[in-house]
Amino acid sequence: MDNDALMRRINAATDAKKAAAAAAATRPAAPATPAPRIRQAEPVMRQSQAIPAAAPQATPAQPAVARPSAPVAPQPHATPLAQQPTAMAPPPLAPVATAPAVATPQASALALDANDMLMSFRPVLEEEAPAPKNGPRPMRKEDRPEAFVVACNGSMAVVQGNTSCVDTITGRTWAVGRMLSIIVGESRIVGMICDIDMPTGEFSEDTQSNLRFQVELQGEVKDDPDGGKPSFSKGISSYPGVGSVVHQIRAADLASIYAATGSANAVIGALSQDDSIPAYVDVADMLSKHFAVLGSTGCGKSASVSLLLHAAQEIIPDLRTIILDPHNEYSRAFPSANTIEQSRLDLPFWMFQLEEYVEVLFRGKPIVHEEVDALREFIPTAKAKFRDGEDRVKLRSDSGSSAFTADTAVPYRMADLLAEVDEEMGLLESRYDKSVLKSLKARINAHTSDARYAFMFRHRTIEDIASRVIGNFFGLPGTGSLSTIIQMAGMPAEVVNSVASVLCRLSFELAIAAKGNLKILVVCEEAHRYVPAGKVGFEPTRRAIARIAKEGRKYGSFMAIISQRPSELDPTILSQCSTVFSLRLTNDFDQEIIRRAISSSSASTIAFISSLSNRECIAFGEGMSTPMRMKFRNLPKQWLPGAEADVFGNSVEIRDQQQCAQVFQQWRGGVG
Repeated sequence: MDNDALMRRINAATDAKKAAAAAAATRPAAPATPAPRIRQAEPVMRQSQAIPAAAPQATPAQPAVARPSAPVAPQPHATPLAQQPTAMAPPPLAPVATAPAVATPQASALALDANDMLMSFRPVLEEEAPAPKNGPRPMRKEDRPEAFVVACNGSMAVVQGNTSCVDTITGRTWAVGRMLSIIVGESRIVGMICDIDMPTGEFSEDTQSNLRFQVELQGEVKDDPDGGKPSFSKGISSYPGVGSVVHQIRAADLASIYAATGSANAVIGALSQDDSIPAYVDVADMLSKHFAVLGSTGCGKSASVSLLLHAAQEIIPDLRTIILDPHNEYSRAFPSANTIEQSRLDLPFWMFQLEEYVEVLFRGKPIVHEEVDALREFIPTAKAKFRDGEDRVKLRSDSGSSAFTADTAVPYRMADLLAEVDEEMGLLESRYDKSVLKSLKARINAHTSDARYAFMFRHRTIEDIASRVIGNFFGLPGTGSLSTIIQMAGMPAEVVNSVASVLCRLSFELAIAAKGNLKILVVCEEAHRYVPAGKVGFEPTRRAIARIAKEGRKYGSFMAIISQRPSELDPTILSQCSTVFSLRLTNDFDQEIIRRAISSSSASTIAFISSLSNRECIAFGEGMSTPMRMKFRNLPKQWLPGAEADVFGNSVEIRDQQQCAQVFQQWRGGVG
């Protein structure tokens, strides 16, 4: 090859490289055109079709943008989830309409991570938390309005200011419920405004009017000498003097007051006074020392309970939960739970203790003690007869039945029990009056034939199925769901009390038998039905719940008390709940119960309890560092409790005779 031909080939190759480089430099501008991204969130597949065929292949991070957002320049690498512009708005749990068009596995993984972040209650590490989009600007000294202390005692301070005291973050004047900071040397005393008045009694828009703030002292904040985060303590080492400067509280100080302190923290909401600060609860302390959720009807109590239970199950995965559901509403919030309806309830009569069985037998009527004494004697004999078989010689002096008591959870046959009653009636020198024995026999026959108590006599043949029954209730040996919902709507009151008594007693006894290796939480909805104040109510249920409340935490048996009328609850049971979430309460007697339970340093917080919004509560106790006014997080739709049917939206009008017949048949079957 001559030199001219070689030079022509070299020049042609050089020109081709230059042309390719120029074309490559101009092609990335096409995906950066804002029109395809702004036009109603078009599917990613349409955006990719707008790219010329010769353009370089899109990076994996580009197809992840499927929601309307501002134009974003192409990134050379995938952007972390915390830095995505669309991460500021919570992603919907249900897939959007354009989801099928996203064919890249990276985009699907990113969407899954976003949903997991929404549903998770674990605290986000500070380095992982996304920066707020429109966070407060740094507060300068001249931006912080000042007031001054004019009086102080051990728990309250009087602060004097004027109408120029305006919140620099929200632009609103200082109001009741706002937190203030009183400068005392190197520390800051934290207080809450609980009352405001104007000494002159006249307000003028032209001049600054003087104001007096009643401030309830909460504790003390000190800076870390090493430059770390400030720390909060409930005690006050040095009280402010007259003339001490009062400022709006700093965001860092407010965060230190409500910072997470335990080892099993869950984020359940945000503070009402600053929704950028998360509200934490220590799940371990909340469970081990029991908790209560109180609130009037319609304030979001059931949704709050669902949120707390989901948080507890995430933080403590081996927690077993039994929900006594009187309204049949929690099966929607826990679709994977073992829901036991009344028609599927299986609780054999021989698993009842004598006191529980007597309550069912007498159905709320006055108890005849002679009949109870006869049962206490005959039931152990019937149990021994079942153990030894039909061929056993019947001798009253035989000590074979001495190993059993009327409370021993072993099977026996009702026929054997009635045979013992008949035999006693045939004796010439019976220890019981024949009228008493006849009444007892009639009472037993009426009970066994009552359709409402079919769950006690579901099996035609008597066999020892205690392990199967307990395993069904408590998720043992661990292969099924750890959550069990007992639907009690329509059960008679004496049945509800008896079932609650048996389940609470079994949970405590099972926790003791497991030597602390089982963690069982019993959720008592409408707890004032089971443990009412005063001497009324079913005593075995009261005793079983009280035993869990007093001793359960030592063995892993926990209690959650849910009620809309705390004034009607047994005060002994309620006092054992060391963590309380009080939603809106409008009754004065109910408010007084909360006022007695909360510490004196936070008494002014109760003033808000009648005006709280839905899902907003006053939380205090062992589960959090200090009492706080907070709002629960928004729950996904599939976690919201609710009845099986919407009586206003989804109900079907009963028109024909067949539909009426079904209603009547269900009514005769035991509803009500």
